[in-house]
Amino acid sequence: MENIWLLSIAALIIGAVIGFLMGRSGGNNNRQTELTQQLEDTRQELESYKSEVAEHFEKTASLVNDLTNSYKDVHQHLAEGAQELCQPGTIDMALEPAMTPKLESDETASDTSSPTPSVEEESVEPPRDYAPKTEEDEGTLSETFGLKEEKPESESEVNSQEPPLADAAIPTEEEKAKQA
Repeated sequence: MENIWLLSIAALIIGAVIGFLMGRSGGNNNRQTELTQQLEDTRQELESYKSEVAEHFEKTASLVNDLTNSYKDVHQHLAEGAQELCQPGTIDMALEPAMTPKLESDETASDTSSPTPSVEEESVEPPRDYAPKTEEDEGTLSETFGLKEEKPESESEVNSQEPPLADAAIPTEEEKAKQA
């Protein structure tokens, strides 16, 4: 009887181990297929996103170019209208001479492969992040910046002042000779 119980427990353990191994080997293949499908879906999403981003920036560049051209057309229309409608001397025409050369240079620059800067653009200096100074001036990072030296008093100012009390109490050699 004991043998039957031992045989049935051993059979049950062997069956559980075989079932576990069979289940694990079958589930591994299914999990691998699932991960492969998920990877493929992610790749397709990435490619789709890349194409959407490329289309977005192409359209943005096109719209910015259109905006620039529209601005140029509006400016040219306003300048022509001001020349035709306003009498000479009644309006300051600073807008037209200031902008027209730049707009024309932009047109020629877009037509050629290497843009050439105009005379006005070459003379423009970028803003500085420091204050200009002469060679005699000290820079703000100098250790003595902002400290002023005391100037020695002139001889006339020194002689006109009364001597300190301590010096007055001690007679000098000349005073001793005069008193004697």
